[in-house]
Amino acid sequence: MEFSVGFNENSAKKIKNVIFVERTVRVNFENGPSIPFEDCWLRDHCRCTQCYHANTFQRAKHILELPDSKILTLQFDKNSLTIEWDDKHTTEFTADFLSQFDYKTWKNNRRLKPRLWRGCNVADRIAKVHVDKFLDSDDSSKEVFQSLLDYGVAFITGVQPSAEATETVCKALGGIQHTIFGATWEFTTVADHADTAYTNLPLAAHNDNIYWTEAAGLQILHCIEHTNGTGGETILVDGFYGATCLKEDHPEDYEFLTTYEIEGEYIENRHHFTHSAPVIQIDKNTEDIKQIRFNVYDRSAMAFRSGRDCRLYYRSLKNLARYYENKENQWIFKLVPGLVMVIDNFRLLHGRNGFTGRRVLCGAYVSRSDWLDKARSLNLIQ
Repeated sequence: MEFSVGFNENSAKKIKNVIFVERTVRVNFENGPSIPFEDCWLRDHCRCTQCYHANTFQRAKHILELPDSKILTLQFDKNSLTIEWDDKHTTEFTADFLSQFDYKTWKNNRRLKPRLWRGCNVADRIAKVHVDKFLDSDDSSKEVFQSLLDYGVAFITGVQPSAEATETVCKALGGIQHTIFGATWEFTTVADHADTAYTNLPLAAHNDNIYWTEAAGLQILHCIEHTNGTGGETILVDGFYGATCLKEDHPEDYEFLTTYEIEGEYIENRHHFTHSAPVIQIDKNTEDIKQIRFNVYDRSAMAFRSGRDCRLYYRSLKNLARYYENKENQWIFKLVPGLVMVIDNFRLLHGRNGFTGRRVLCGAYVSRSDWLDKARSLNLIQ
């Protein structure tokens, strides 16, 4: 079966014509794409009350309940398409709804578009929003989340130097992720957990939680006290920038780190976490970098299937680490009481210089699902 009908009116998101061949319906839009739809997709996406709960935005039928029905007739005007099926069911779509599903546009609209940076040249571009505005204004909240989407970091200023005030900020960023480290936490040089962070030693740039199935999405840090000492400067590095450089300079190493699963491990009393994943995680459709899982401290002991893999492991990790340890790629600054730092743990590496004196940090994690949910609710991403 094949037929075509159409309109000449020139308007965005208006149907120009429809071509039906066998079981595929191609909808051509004025000033827009030409999108093919399989009949099974059209039946599955029916928005009538029998097929879809509009109040919950959920399908009403199990996929096994979808009939293998065929299109009996098609009718349309510039704003809608109506299908009668051979089981007497009727489906109607608006032109606006169907026009969303051009694959290239659909995929591109859902891609995050990070702006790569190196060193302190990013300092003037990062959002710095007063806590009162952040908590009370959607526009100010958008500034913070847009900065996280663009650069992987944002600052909330004017926060009282206490765990309670910091917790309020963390909740507004999407909700606190509870972990073995607690909900919100404070740490000094008292070793409450088996982690180098609970010392005054320098920490090389790293991502947190590579030993978890899903690492924390955001990390929030607030230095609420540093007395009788010096040092402790924060180090930030754009992990995506370093990985992009590795791809250009050492493509074989990049390929290895995007495909070979490397194990992270965390052990303390009554806890033992392990997880294996590539250091550089990419979207297989777009080849965009999605996540960096780089931590020189939490690498687990591993066996290798070949000597070549073993040598590639060390070579590729060292070559990537050189970008992250290059001072020209690092942004180094001092966290002070009142300044809350928020970083995307899927993207940015953080570290610190060694320090003396009493230094107290507090903060929390926010899951990636929760902070991206907040960004979507602010209409910053789809």
